Amino acid sequence: MIQSYNQITKDLSEDKFSKIYLLMGEETFFIKKISSFFENNFIEDQHKGFNLEILYGRDTSIEKVINSCKSFPMMSDRKLILIKESQELDIFKRNNEKKNEVLINYFNNINLTSTLIFCLNNKTLDKRSKLFKSFENFSSILDSSSKENKIYDNQLPAWIKSQVKKNNYSISDEGLFILIENIGNNLEKIDNGLSKIYSNVDNNNITKEDIIKYIGINREYNLFEFQDSLVDRNSIKCSKIIKYFISNEKKYPIQQLIIYMYNFFSKLLVVKSKNLTDVNNISSVISVHPYVARSYVKANQNYNLNELFIIINFIRDLDLISKGLKQIKSSNQSLMAELIYKIFYK
Repeated sequence: MIQSYNQITKDLSEDKFSKIYLLMGEETFFIKKISSFFENNFIEDQHKGFNLEILYGRDTSIEKVINSCKSFPMMSDRKLILIKESQELDIFKRNNEKKNEVLINYFNNINLTSTLIFCLNNKTLDKRSKLFKSFENFSSILDSSSKENKIYDNQLPAWIKSQVKKNNYSISDEGLFILIENIGNNLEKIDNGLSKIYSNVDNNNITKEDIIKYIGINREYNLFEFQDSLVDRNSIKCSKIIKYFISNEKKYPIQQLIIYMYNFFSKLLVVKSKNLTDVNNISSVISVHPYVARSYVKANQNYNLNELFIIINFIRDLDLISKGLKQIKSSNQSLMAELIYKIFYK
């Protein structure tokens, strides 16, 4: 049976367990969380030595896995067989009817004292295959890549706050957005970064300074600071950041910067043309977090309507040039420097 991450974790919290789990897909954060729950909580500590088997796909075979499942627990009523990096297991690396039958036969005669978990990182089974249909009949399946498990960019602030709250912490809005701007929508990296902070901070409120210190973010040179320089019309700071971005084009490609500026100024144009001054109204109309909406209130005071039309036209021209649709022989650094000059001085 295919289940969402929330459904599976709800069942686990209520001590409702399946005998077989197939955890697969690109969002490895969810796979890691479920497998860690089982590894840390399913078998009592004093019985783990006998009844917890952690295997790695590249080092075992489906025959060995099934043999482990058929053996009975010692001094306990249950046993856990956890297959990490299952994408390297022979049965998942290539289609082999003989090996498939080994697992399918076990499905038809499951040892009720064993719980078997497959963790396929960055891989999904073909849902039309006989093997997947067998899993569907006998196991709980997480497809972490599916739409129902996706955390979209606009949901990320609320999701991070909920994760922080589960660990009895809070996070400042400024810290939250620096974290998002620098890590992006990578749940596992966000979780790993927050874990570092949990281990080091003395109080339960995570600040911008905590994120900079423990996650290693360069406070001056990131998109969050870049937007601040545009909001404040700080040409010196903006030029320094652009120079840094252009020298790190793998991390900050020019197309990303163009889209970022276009989105910012287009939203600011909406705010200006509608004469929006209330943070909550701005947040609702241009679909940004209320904390981000505050920066639009400030920017609204620093740009007039005519300037915004001109700036957006400059950005559109730069977009055409960067795509080769408008021929101008110039480096990306020169193009961006010219754009910044036009934004601040024309």
